[in-house]
Amino acid sequence: MLGMVTFSRKHDGHFKLWLTVQNLLYGVHFFLMGNPAAVVSMGLSVARNLLSLRTRALWVALLLLVANLLLGFFVVKSAWNVLPLLAVAIATLSMFRLDGLRLRYGMLLATLLWLANNILTGSIGGTVMECVVAIVSCVTIFRLRRDAHAVSL
Repeated sequence: MLGMVTFSRKHDGHFKLWLTVQNLLYGVHFFLMGNPAAVVSMGLSVARNLLSLRTRALWVALLLLVANLLLGFFVVKSAWNVLPLLAVAIATLSMFRLDGLRLRYGMLLATLLWLANNILTGSIGGTVMECVVAIVSCVTIFRLRRDAHAVSL
């Protein structure tokens, strides 16, 4: 439910706040599933979301990307463990440098990477959630495109 609420937000600020709450809960889930790469990624995601509400500075995004890469060296246990790290990297660049539709496209790509991670982790709940998030993201993208088209008329 939280994923549906989060990814249905059309206002970027509201989206980022709801995503912070979702990432906190998702981090607990991955801790319980024994996926340390995903737990670290969720921690970085919480920091990213909160920082992106205050600044769009590229240096802050790059700092988070470096932290993501460094932490990845310590928590990656198998090749597919890079998926959450890649998802966080894409989401980080999206949250700091994009807005509106382009932000949603970047987050959809990150969602698809999380979906693959959840399938490989064996997280049934996470897989279902990311499927729902991907669908809601597509609907929100459609709504934002429709709104932009209506304004241009």
